[in-house]
Amino acid sequence: MRIFKTRGEGRVARDEENRQHILATRHSSLVPLRQQHGVTLIEMVIFIVIVGIAVTAVMTVYINVGRTAADPMVRIRSIELGQAMLEEILLKAYDDGTPPGGGCVQFSSGSRCSGGPSATAQTAAGFGSDNSETRATFNDVDDYHDLAYCGANVSAADAACSSSCQPLLDDAGNDISANYTGFAVCIQISFAGTELNNTNPADVSVSANDGKRIDVIVTDHLNSRYLLSAYRLNF
Repeated sequence: MRIFKTRGEGRVARDEENRQHILATRHSSLVPLRQQHGVTLIEMVIFIVIVGIAVTAVMTVYINVGRTAADPMVRIRSIELGQAMLEEILLKAYDDGTPPGGGCVQFSSGSRCSGGPSATAQTAAGFGSDNSETRATFNDVDDYHDLAYCGANVSAADAACSSSCQPLLDDAGNDISANYTGFAVCIQISFAGTELNNTNPADVSVSANDGKRIDVIVTDHLNSRYLLSAYRLNF
């Protein structure tokens, strides 16, 4: 006995098979999705905050390292500038009255020198350049007193100097202001012979006017201050 399916029944069967196939396909594709874990908005925000803090810390360290790496070079330039000025001054005579071949000069008080010519600057009030002297013609230590030399973009030296800024020159008289932008030099001279009395040997005794202290104060573009000092004795 043959059973014949109508055209409608065959279509229903095929539809049912297609539906089952679609459901099976969806099921197989949904299973992996259920096993995957996404990132929530809160987790993403926390991640961004942590990364931001880490980047900020790293950049801060990097900036500080770069800044401190340049500091030694600035210090070296400042000290070299001060040493050059100090050496130039030390080569000059103790006083304008010091004999050309050397020797001490006499003061009215505060000196152990006898038999020499009289000192031109008997007190600190007499310090400074004489008449129309310039740096090229300075011949004694106290000619440099209270002088201020400034590099480019500097209007005043250290507060210890009351004089106005002059262009920064080397020992040959060449203008080096452009090479020391932001740098300044202030020079102070004072009677300080007694400051040497505590040095060895213990029996050394220097009178007040028989020693001058030379202070060279260098300031740089970072507003750091460097003090270099030396003594010149009356001989």
